This record gives sequence, structure tokens and C-alpha cells, in this order.
Amino acid sequence: MLRFLPILLLLTGCSVLENFNEDVNTIGRQIVAEWKQRPDVAAAQFEYRHGLDLGEHMTVEVMVHADKITTTTVDDLVDIAERIYWRGTWRDVGTGYLVYSTDDPPYADKPGEAKPIAKGDLAFDDDAEASYGPRPTQPSK
Repeated sequence: MLRFLPILLLLTGCSVLENFNEDVNTIGRQIVAEWKQRPDVAAAQFEYRHGLDLGEHMTVEVMVHADKITTTTVDDLVDIAERIYWRGTWRDVGTGYLVYSTDDPPYADKPGEAKPIAKGDLAFDDDAEASYGPRPTQPSK
């Protein structure tokens, strides 16, 4: 019976095998919460995908009121996401961002039709610690 346990766990979707990291999920929630506090933001959400076959990836999305869109606004939103991510985990999980306008919002029933005004991946240069402070370190085992 024990020799079938790994197969059984895989088939039942046991959380041990799902590659879920609470700290990454918390970061997504924190980014969205901080974005939603801004008067220029109409909506925000995140999706954290994880699993043995998927690896890990997070996407954060924000919709900005069309009359409030500036380069500075977009830069500030990306900076918020980078700061929260940097301070939130030692893990390197690919995290993309999408910034939409209320003039061309994404719709759940029409995925891919809205065009983001900005998109990219959160990236950190050698100056990230100077900008955002120390990053958590991997816990010792």
C-alpha cells in the first residue's frame, strides 16, 4: 500500500504537491489592497498560479481612471508592487503586471480583448535594497 501513496497523493491533489507559498499569496493581496487605496485606481486584482505542472507565477492587474493616467501614475503603481514584493519574500516568483484604463477595461467574458496601457514583469536591479530596504532571507532548514 505504501508504494502507491505517492501516486494516490498526486491523483488527489494533495496540497504538499501544489507548490503553494502563502507569502507569495499574501504579497498579491497586499499589492491589491495598497493599489485600491489610491484615488486614481478603479479596480485591482491578482492571480497566483502554482502547481507541479505550472511552477509558480503571479500576475497583478490594476485599472486606472482614464482621466488620471500619467507616466508617473503607472510608474508609482509598478513601484508599489515592486516594493511590496521585495519586502515580502525571498522567493523569486515570476510576477507580471498589467495596467488598464477605464476607457478599455478587461471583461471576464471577453479575455484578451482589452489592451493594457502598460505591462511587464517586476524586476529588481542592484539598487533594489537601497530603494526598498532589506529583503527577507531564506529560512534555514
